[in-house]
Amino acid sequence: MFPDEIRTKVENERAEYDRRLNKGLVFTPSEFELSHAEIPGEFTDTATFWTLQPEYYTERCESTPGDAISAARIEATGNVFLVSNNGGQLNLGFTAKYSVVEYQNENDEHLRCAYSSSANLNTQVQKADHVIQACPCCGVGLLWYPSRYHMPRALAFSIFESVLDHKPIPGVTWLATDDFSYAQPGVG
Repeated sequence: MFPDEIRTKVENERAEYDRRLNKGLVFTPSEFELSHAEIPGEFTDTATFWTLQPEYYTERCESTPGDAISAARIEATGNVFLVSNNGGQLNLGFTAKYSVVEYQNENDEHLRCAYSSSANLNTQVQKADHVIQACPCCGVGLLWYPSRYHMPRALAFSIFESVLDHKPIPGVTWLATDDFSYAQPGVG
């Protein structure tokens, strides 16, 4: 593409995002997300086991996923990063009020976020409560999760623990996410 074509494409994408933002559509899952929602098989496979993400926990005192979850429960903000024996990665990002649970697997091209139509936000999350997507190796903030992936903190912790126990929570599915590089704290 030529520079003018790239600029036009970016301007068109931004205009479409602004249109969706003004109509409140960015606060609900997209058609793509809904049509690809599923519970990853790894979550119900009892041969799957989860361990701490080794790079992130190198200099931390937690030694098991349960330790990491217990420590996170008393923190105001933070992350829990786990890896599975099947190439999966399970991440919990949280603030004092909200959390986002993210999953991806090296064999699956989609990043997935936990979603409950009865619990996830369908309005704009406030800037102070916006959850950051962090690098699972070092914990450095990368992007901001869109508001629609935010859920009450207690539910997210329950979902996270249910994955470890191979017991999906009824009414919770996993959305294959679309691009969310446009989200900023308190916007998107």
